[in-house]
Amino acid sequence: MALNDRLRDALRDPNAVVRLDAARAAAGTGDHRLVEPLLEVALRDTAEVRVSGGLGETFEHVGDAAAVALGEILGRRGGIDTRVALAVEDLRCDDDRAATLLYYLGPRYEPLRQRLEHHEQPRLRLRAARAVLSINRTAEFAARLLNDPSPLLRLEGLQAPAHVRDDGVCLRLMRIDADPRVRAEAAMLLRFTSAGVEPFAAAARTERDPGVRAALVACLAHRRRDPEAVRAIAGLLGDPGVAVRRAAAEALRDATDPVAGAAIGLRVLAEPDDETLAALLRYRSLLDDAPELRPLIERLHRYANFDDDRRALGALLNARTRAAAPAGFTADGRLLRAVLRQAADALGSDPLRDWLDDPARPLPVGSPEVEECVQAWSSLDPERALNAGEHAAYTAALADPAHAAPDPVRGPTTAARRALELTRVAHVLTARLLAAGAEPPPAAPIHRLVLPGEDPIEALRSVLPVAECRRAKNVAWLRLLMRPADETWYLEQLRGAGLPEDQVTDWHVEVAAAAAEGRRTTGYR
Repeated sequence: MALNDRLRDALRDPNAVVRLDAARAAAGTGDHRLVEPLLEVALRDTAEVRVSGGLGETFEHVGDAAAVALGEILGRRGGIDTRVALAVEDLRCDDDRAATLLYYLGPRYEPLRQRLEHHEQPRLRLRAARAVLSINRTAEFAARLLNDPSPLLRLEGLQAPAHVRDDGVCLRLMRIDADPRVRAEAAMLLRFTSAGVEPFAAAARTERDPGVRAALVACLAHRRRDPEAVRAIAGLLGDPGVAVRRAAAEALRDATDPVAGAAIGLRVLAEPDDETLAALLRYRSLLDDAPELRPLIERLHRYANFDDDRRALGALLNARTRAAAPAGFTADGRLLRAVLRQAADALGSDPLRDWLDDPARPLPVGSPEVEECVQAWSSLDPERALNAGEHAAYTAALADPAHAAPDPVRGPTTAARRALELTRVAHVLTARLLAAGAEPPPAAPIHRLVLPGEDPIEALRSVLPVAECRRAKNVAWLRLLMRPADETWYLEQLRGAGLPEDQVTDWHVEVAAAAAEGRRTTGYR
């Protein structure tokens, strides 16, 4: 069998090593009968072979070796081979493989590449563009691609050397390009440039695509020593996209602006995603900037399930305990709106939320809590708005069936009282952010009011002091705070409440109605 016939068979061998050796050998033969099998390998073979080279081992692509061999064979003849022209225009072929073949065919096939560059089919234009290495692209070449109607070509146009790339064009594409992939890529190319914070902050305020917003967070993170960048990232902590929230939390991990701590503290109360919450809790200065959160952090630390979370929470608690600054609530329309937006989210009232965004809409109707929020906004009364927000959170937590799962009475009671307490913390942090000139993250319901694994009785004791029940002489609540083995303790509490001895000895009569009375006495405050 002749050598070239053996090479033809070897190029179709199932063993990738054999095909690679055949492609290498074919380069030196100059036999045009090998063009078709080499074309097949160059356009469709994606195998890689480990080979020895340099100081160790490397990998060589079989299809690339066949493209090199075609370049050697066809470079010895003038003109353009019709078989190649048809092959690179075949849309059944992979675009990258066709572009790689055009690159290895070299300058002799430049007319074919240029013809494809102006083809009406976008994929063929893309092949022609990718056949030019990014380091060889000129400003004019990149400009043609950036003005192409196909987003894939515009993406390719952004892959130009830094010295020919126009940052102004990238800023324009980041703001107004119709395709989110182009906007995201343009933003990432500007990440390490001298562009200021404002272009990225402005784009983040209006961007709708989560992938682009994540890219904008990366750009802002590189500028996080600037207070305006911190404020822009803080506004994305409540983004609907989980990936965006995680990126924002990571970006603020080592920020030094107190705004970051207040914004992170506010989001810690409302973050539903465990991984994002873990990233938020790795902000070391959290309890310096938001000391009101210490009881919540202590509770999260007590019931943490993972070592990493336990270490992060322990590091927070090692910070020096400091008194919280006064709330400083003012008659500020922004504060009222933020507080009532939080109430709308706690109640799950879309009509209230929409009306707060646009008071020209019809007045929302619904529960008494919704109506109280409407009245608070209409009267522009900060105290009334704060009370309405607390009442909304309390009512929503009390009615949430999820809180009744651990215990039908203790669970909702504990959740409601914690919701009241943490809503007050959220109001303080919101006021602190607004006073610093920063917008708080978007409102969201408070989470983790009752943690998995919490003992219902201990949880209720944490929010309902025994002294409070004794002062009210509330037998039902004292019973709910009692364990089966606590009868002696319970009798002492009854006597301490000043009840007559006959009522103390007949405590079992009261116990029969304890659960029902407990439900009736879980009203606001």
